[in-house]
Amino acid sequence: MGEIQVEGLAHVGLYVNDIRRTLEFYEEKLDFKLIHEAVNKIPEGDVLVKFVQNGSCMLELVQFPYAVKREDGWFDHVSIAVHDLDKVMEQLEQKGIRFEEGSYTEALHVFPPGGSRWVFFRGPDGENIELNERL
Repeated sequence: MGEIQVEGLAHVGLYVNDIRRTLEFYEEKLDFKLIHEAVNKIPEGDVLVKFVQNGSCMLELVQFPYAVKREDGWFDHVSIAVHDLDKVMEQLEQKGIRFEEGSYTEALHVFPPGGSRWVFFRGPDGENIELNERL
């Protein structure tokens, strides 16, 4: 039997409460672009789906016609790889992003040989978003 060949991460799915607000946030704050949208019909109503992408990072935004309570597992955060973290932070601060106090971390032992640094902030539904730069 052969090895499973993984090409990379296809996308990260994110359940949202207000898809318009969330789409605006990712487009205006993080320069994501809407690349595909769909409406899936279920008995309770329409499930709105929008795929946004910036570079190789793709998110699937999903809004159900009812409140969704997730109980079967959680991811803590979405990490977005960036080049020049300080510059990106400055640009985002100009767009009104406030970073989580105490979250800026530089760790030379994470992802050797150069290390990594990162910072966290919140998206419109309270999701944890990490910006990560490998040094």
